[in-house]
Amino acid sequence: MTMLTLALIWNLLTPSPVLADELVLHLIPAPTRTDWRSPRKLAISAIRNEIIRYEGLKRHGIGHLYVELNCGGTRILTGATSTGNTEERQALFKEGYGLGVVFKNYQGKLDAPAEIEEDLRSTFSSGRSSFIRFLISPASCQRALAYWIEYQFRGYDRIYAGLNARPLKGESAGCTAFGMSFLEILGLQTPHFEEQWKTRLVVPRKFVGGPLTGKRVRIWKLLFAFSADWDTDLSEGGFGLDFWDPEKMDEWIRNSSDSLASENAPTLPWPASPSRIEASPGLEVDAREVPVPTGPFFETGLISNP
Repeated sequence: MTMLTLALIWNLLTPSPVLADELVLHLIPAPTRTDWRSPRKLAISAIRNEIIRYEGLKRHGIGHLYVELNCGGTRILTGATSTGNTEERQALFKEGYGLGVVFKNYQGKLDAPAEIEEDLRSTFSSGRSSFIRFLISPASCQRALAYWIEYQFRGYDRIYAGLNARPLKGESAGCTAFGMSFLEILGLQTPHFEEQWKTRLVVPRKFVGGPLTGKRVRIWKLLFAFSADWDTDLSEGGFGLDFWDPEKMDEWIRNSSDSLASENAPTLPWPASPSRIEASPGLEVDAREVPVPTGPFFETGLISNP
């Protein structure tokens, strides 16, 4: 019996209260803000967030996103993550990947529901997390549940993908891309979210090691690159980086929750209102009238050896 089968049996047999059909994205920023202003500042902030400790909380050195799906009496808590940080540390400190680490795939898994529950309880009480709750139709909820099942059936959960990966193209995903793929298959991903929640950069080729360039880039090269900046366009030979940024998402949710009653309220195609879980701010969006998309979730066939 596979872990997927066991997870489904557990979720379907575990008693839970009948809830409204909803999809909730829980955002947890890094302990200190990731600094994307330059390659050197990014390296310093990434190392700092790997070292810093928060008592009673998971560290989430690059931020994180959890998905909560409630379909009547079925509740799913999930999130994409790596199996540990050994691969990442080896790529950065031993294998000379440099900033190539952000494009690399690692061994992955889905977060365990019990661990998510414990982590969210901590972040709710401290206010460290934020959330956006979409009220959805029963048909949309069933589509999201079917997507979660097929994602695992295809083995994509066993890959923790680089920041550029697109899950619906069969590339697996990192944590935020995984969460945003639920919005995409439900027709809830908007141009406004693209504009406000994404970070787009061109990483200079000289800072990228690993298979993309065949070079070794030591971490010291980044730490001493005092005057280096991001490339301005792809014609300079760099690598485009385009990803859903959990810290931008968290900041937007917090600001939007505060400003909904003002003239600076965010422009959304559906009714929205501020919400809160203990000390954590959030938004509730009524998307129950959004038509349910049809057709396959993925643009590619099954992969044989993820």
